Amino acid sequence: MPHRHLSTVFERSSSSLAQTLPYRRTVGGTWVPTPLRALEKGCEALRHLGLLGVGAAPGHLIDAGSGDGRLPAFLSNLEPTREVYGIELDPTLSALARDNLETLGRKSAVDLDCIHLIEGDYCDPLTYASGGIDPRAVHIFFNYPDGNQTRLAQFVRRHAGRGTKLCILTHDHTLEIDELALEERHSVDVGDDQAWRLVIYGNDRQ
Repeated sequence: MPHRHLSTVFERSSSSLAQTLPYRRTVGGTWVPTPLRALEKGCEALRHLGLLGVGAAPGHLIDAGSGDGRLPAFLSNLEPTREVYGIELDPTLSALARDNLETLGRKSAVDLDCIHLIEGDYCDPLTYASGGIDPRAVHIFFNYPDGNQTRLAQFVRRHAGRGTKLCILTHDHTLEIDELALEERHSVDVGDDQAWRLVIYGNDRQ
């Protein structure tokens, strides 16, 4: 996997926002640029659980709040046979994601044919309709909680298929979502003092 290209592009994209704090207030919440190492370790846990990789259930992958495009880029390498969608409401981040993915595409570091970026609200059914996405065909929704996680869980419960997963990678160990069934909690060790946790919820709606 071309981690070197991904690291170079996304480190540059974070610094290009001239951040003095490791987050950005957006039009719909807060963007925190997740380290690629945390994404890698989180996806390793999902492979171990059989949710990614050979034998995993079919379906699309949605990064709900995709920021600068780092998770869609990572997932497109990890799961090259799946359609990967990044949904981002903030126009600055959405434009930055497109630039980043075009750069990675020119370096042959991602397959742009399987990555789709949509500017919109990831809790609005019209956003999915605009991208030709049937929420019932989604395997996993990914999210870093930015204050909209309850709305997203409600969307998954109402519109996604039974068994669809909501995977949240977070520092907040007190996070609880009542709308979906809690399935797994995993500590994600990225080799620093960041206490990441992967929390997996499932849609058990009949």
